[in-house]
Amino acid sequence: MESVINYVYGVIVEGVVVGALFWSITYITMESTSLRGALGAALASEAVGNIPYLFGLGALEAPTLGMTLIGGVVFIRMILRVGELTAFRATYGLAMTYFTLVAIVACS
Repeated sequence: MESVINYVYGVIVEGVVVGALFWSITYITMESTSLRGALGAALASEAVGNIPYLFGLGALEAPTLGMTLIGGVVFIRMILRVGELTAFRATYGLAMTYFTLVAIVACS
C-alpha cells in the first residue's frame, strides 16, 4: 500500500512541477499560454512514467527507461492536442524542462 501512496504522491507533485515548469519555459520562449494543457499532459505522462516504481524497479533499469520514453511521447502528444506548439517546439520545451530539473537537483 505504501508504494501506491508514494506513486500517487509522486505523480501529483512531479506532474504539477513538470507542468508548471514546462508552461513557464514555453510561455517565456515561445508564447504558449495553456497552463491547463501543460498540467494535464504532465500529470498523464508522470502517471505512465512512474508505473515501474510501483514494482520496485530502479531508475536506470530498462523497463523504467522505456516507460520514461513512453511518458515523454504521451506528454508531447497531449501538448500537440492543445494546438499551440509544433512537435519540434513541444519537444524542445520538454527537453528544456528536464534539463532545468536536472540542473536544480544537481545543484542542491
